[in-house]
Amino acid sequence: MDNLDFVSFMYVILTYAAFAILIIGMVWKIIVYAKTPMPVKIPLAPAPKTKTGAFFRVLGEVFFFKSLYRSNKSTWVGGYVFHVSLAIVLIQHVLRHYVYDFYHGNHPAWYNLLVPIGLVFGTLMLISLVYLFLRRIFVARVKFISVLSDYFILVLLMLITIAGLSEIVFQSPAALEKSVVQLDAFFNKLFIFQPVDIPHNPFFLLHYTLVLILLAYIPFSKIMHFVGIFFSPTLAMNDDVRENRYTDERTTRLTI
Repeated sequence: MDNLDFVSFMYVILTYAAFAILIIGMVWKIIVYAKTPMPVKIPLAPAPKTKTGAFFRVLGEVFFFKSLYRSNKSTWVGGYVFHVSLAIVLIQHVLRHYVYDFYHGNHPAWYNLLVPIGLVFGTLMLISLVYLFLRRIFVARVKFISVLSDYFILVLLMLITIAGLSEIVFQSPAALEKSVVQLDAFFNKLFIFQPVDIPHNPFFLLHYTLVLILLAYIPFSKIMHFVGIFFSPTLAMNDDVRENRYTDERTTRLTI
């Protein structure tokens, strides 16, 4: 780290700090979720009778947001478009880095499709985020239950998306490719604790700064629902109350 310039040094420290907060915070939250007592069966009816059925019901919520679809189809469209677009953009980011690294810069022809894919789904992501944000402002019942953190996370995600799209829209293909080459070295060395200078591209630095803020914020935000849903008693429990009744040992000693 002695050869790093000041900006790179600060971003290396911030990157390690953000990932440490993310990992430690998520592990802590998972432990809290797992240790939370759930002695009483409270599955959301109609509920499956078996644990296998309950497992597949959770998967249905994770991949298709089935309960949201039944309750509010317009919100389902906005939420589903956002989550699918986010997943594709994340995959695009990973492929863009590791495919480039695997082929040592001599990437296959389909590699060039990754930039327009990121542009299309990044735009869809931004549109869906704007819709979800406006919904919290103009739908009275949603505005009533919204708190500051709900608006903050939506604004943060919108800023991240806008900054990412700006990298594509306001830069030439050559400048974008140069950033990819520099990023390839930066992240590879970062993972083995031999950091090198970060690209000083202002579009990237803004995008990356906002992403680091998001990563550090995740364990303390509602974004943890992507983990918490697997511990949700109303979804993850099967309906076997008749077969396995809950009894408290203290009540068995009571006499009338």
